[in-house]
Amino acid sequence: MIYQYDSGQPGAPTMSDAAGTMATVLRACLIDGFGAGPVASMSVASGIATATYASTHPLRAGRVGRFAGALTPALNGDKVILSTTTQSVTFAAPGVADGVVGGSITSRAAPAGWQELFAGALANTLVLKPGAPGASGCVLRISDTLTTSTRVAGYESMSDINTGVGRFPTDAQQSGGQYWWKSNGDSGVRGWRIFADERALLFWAATGPNQGKGVIHTFGDIVSAKSGDAWGCVVNGLGSAPNTSASQTGCVGFGNAASALDAGLVIARSYLGVGGSQLAKKVAAHNLSAGYSGTAGYNANGMLYPNGADNSLRVSPVEVFANGGIRGQLAGVLHSPQLLDGFSTGDIVQGTGEYLGRSFCALAVGAPNATSAPGVVFVDITGPWR
Repeated sequence: MIYQYDSGQPGAPTMSDAAGTMATVLRACLIDGFGAGPVASMSVASGIATATYASTHPLRAGRVGRFAGALTPALNGDKVILSTTTQSVTFAAPGVADGVVGGSITSRAAPAGWQELFAGALANTLVLKPGAPGASGCVLRISDTLTTSTRVAGYESMSDINTGVGRFPTDAQQSGGQYWWKSNGDSGVRGWRIFADERALLFWAATGPNQGKGVIHTFGDIVSAKSGDAWGCVVNGLGSAPNTSASQTGCVGFGNAASALDAGLVIARSYLGVGGSQLAKKVAAHNLSAGYSGTAGYNANGMLYPNGADNSLRVSPVEVFANGGIRGQLAGVLHSPQLLDGFSTGDIVQGTGEYLGRSFCALAVGAPNATSAPGVVFVDITGPWR
């Protein structure tokens, strides 16, 4: 199941340049959920449940709501929302008899099923672990004590909030860990979007005043080319402090084909399972130069959209290159080599061909204060990612 969240949902936490605000957003989406409140009434007709509220709710079509308290057990748990109005939502209820549903029912935007380790041990510091039994077991430590950015690092494991083994990146690769960018420092509230499954997350942050353009950071298990890859976990951010007007090649949404391996993308260990933190880079089909996905700087071929021969939008996985070869793909995110200038953040595209039956959310990416047109990446919101 793919979980989606955005800053415009009722009850969603806000993010700014204040310490702790990025950690609060991550905890709300991955651990706790948000927007909890009572359901005024619920009924079922022809296999569709309708929940009605006395006021607003945080749920959107295609998102996941968590329901509890219904006397009909099949109506409790995580449900993909089919449709919404201001005061109601629907979801599939196969096999449930028609009628009014009893109980003291509540709902919220469902968390993505991750775990928080050492909760409350240190202010503005968060340690997250993917919840899937088959995950690598690596964890993400977020130190959200700064203003414009947050320091992050992966660990193979941690024994307390400050102590762990197998950190990636190492201090030799990037002292203090990577930077996840949250604001250009003007104290304004920032838009954000999170996409996650139980093994990986993508975090888009509108770091500047242009709330439609942002940067993307990611953590979690890749879709590995190696069967049973126990160390195929990456953390992807900035290998240096943010620059509000310059391209940040560590972020997803930027091609690295012309760049060296750097601390903006690191993987826990090599494919042999040894060696500790490994520098990596992103590579992708038809990506000939560094730049934003979907811009002229990304592809010297000048590939147009739509593609003339078949009127298509061309997308491909973003691959992880390390130790001389392709380790796998970043989960959930696709790039495009075409020149895209008509897409905005939040646009939904329906897949065809090999992507038939899947929906994709467009995200505009770029340095917050740059005047150049943003790039565009696409996130698979249907899944599964692996």
